[in-house]
Amino acid sequence: MSILDIETLQSRLSQSYKRPHRLALATLGPRAFAFWHTFGLTVWIASVEGSGWALIVPGLLLLLWPGMAYAHAALAFDSKRAEFRNLLFDSLLFGIWCSVLDYYVWATLTVGLACFMNNMVVGGLRRVLLSILLFTIGALGWGALTGFEFRPYVSTGLDIYQGAGAVSYFLALSYVMYGQNRKIGHSIAETQYKNRVFQALLNLGVVANRASSINTLLEDSLKHLHADFPEYGFAVFLHEHQRPEVTLYAAVAGLHLGPEDKRRLDSLLARLHERQASTITPSEKTSGGQLYATSMGGRLSHYEGWLIMRAPSLDGALEGVLTLFVDQLAAATENKLLQLELKKTAERDGLTGLYNRGFFESALQLSIEGKAQPPGLDFAVLMMDVDGLKEVNDRHGHVAGDQLITAVAERLSMQCREGDILARYGGDEFVILFPSGDLSAPNRIAGLIRAQLGGQRCVITSTHGENVVVELRLSMGSACSTEAPAQEVLSLADDRMYHDKIQRRTHGAFG
Repeated sequence: MSILDIETLQSRLSQSYKRPHRLALATLGPRAFAFWHTFGLTVWIASVEGSGWALIVPGLLLLLWPGMAYAHAALAFDSKRAEFRNLLFDSLLFGIWCSVLDYYVWATLTVGLACFMNNMVVGGLRRVLLSILLFTIGALGWGALTGFEFRPYVSTGLDIYQGAGAVSYFLALSYVMYGQNRKIGHSIAETQYKNRVFQALLNLGVVANRASSINTLLEDSLKHLHADFPEYGFAVFLHEHQRPEVTLYAAVAGLHLGPEDKRRLDSLLARLHERQASTITPSEKTSGGQLYATSMGGRLSHYEGWLIMRAPSLDGALEGVLTLFVDQLAAATENKLLQLELKKTAERDGLTGLYNRGFFESALQLSIEGKAQPPGLDFAVLMMDVDGLKEVNDRHGHVAGDQLITAVAERLSMQCREGDILARYGGDEFVILFPSGDLSAPNRIAGLIRAQLGGQRCVITSTHGENVVVELRLSMGSACSTEAPAQEVLSLADDRMYHDKIQRRTHGAFG
């Protein structure tokens, strides 16, 4: 036989043999005990009545059946159904043997009851009726073939032996059932836990879609994790690769870190950074539970981070769960960063970083619609134009002009409130939208700009590398929805801005 044939045979044998169903494993011990006990009963009766080997030799066959039954279940395609057949055959075989022992009453009752109970446990009423039928067929059929003899009693010692064996068997069977129930309970608990993990992962995906910023994403994600796993506390920290000492984003849910915990955590993170490990736990347990630190290393393009969790006790299975949470959280963070970057590119002016014209017009349209609907909120607009930009571009180059635009944008940003929308509207034009306010809001900002920016000097660099001092001057015009239809507010502010420019030229504002 060639080596290839031997390997093929081994492969077929390994495929044909597989771990039998848990029912076959559970019944192996009780079945072996029952048949060995029955063999002992047979030997006792043979010695009492003097039949000798005539009864003992056939009884040896009882010792072969437990191994044969297990092999049958192990080699069968459907191990569970094979074990069901084994239990029914137990009933038939024990029925025959009760006939062989001349229906010794105590043995017949206890052995028959054990067979019926086994089948009731695994198959219900239908299978127990089938078990009773097979037991009866075996007992009466063998009696009909060999002749009926009735032995109600042998000896007190044998009764004690049989009673002790029956009690031992039923206790063993109860223990097996207890073990099976524990396994089922553990399986149910494990399934429920996996469902909780799966639901938590789904919730993280929903949170990621709703979050408006990285901070909101991290905070809401940890709140959902803590809601799904209230027995655990969570924290997350993110920092840039180049500046590991500076934490940019952090969130905590259900976790309070005392001074000792912070010391342990610092030690953990240092070890995590040095070893590039996925999950690290301290060797000693803290008073509040067991700390875990799982790295987000390699999952984020611009950041490094850790997910910290405190569990009631050390649990090896948590490391796999934490890895799932970290993968989902890192993916959500990376996607949100990309989304925010794309949003920034779409909404922001590339030169100044202010909102661009498209975003401003969208915001203005919302204000126009808000004015048309109850309660009819008023809004105002302030238009601004940088005086002298064309002259700077012509004399010193567009690089210098860009610097002038950037300098004006920085100074305007300092004058705006949080709710104001400052945008670069065109080449040398800026605009501020006041979503809820009357004409006093833009007039106030215009006054501040004239007082603090008017005539202020800034240094820019020309195309040839020369430093040039430029005076900052702005023409401005404001309008409000209280004095014009909402759709005409921007046009009115624009007209007033050009009127201001003309007036300032007339009065020699350009010198």
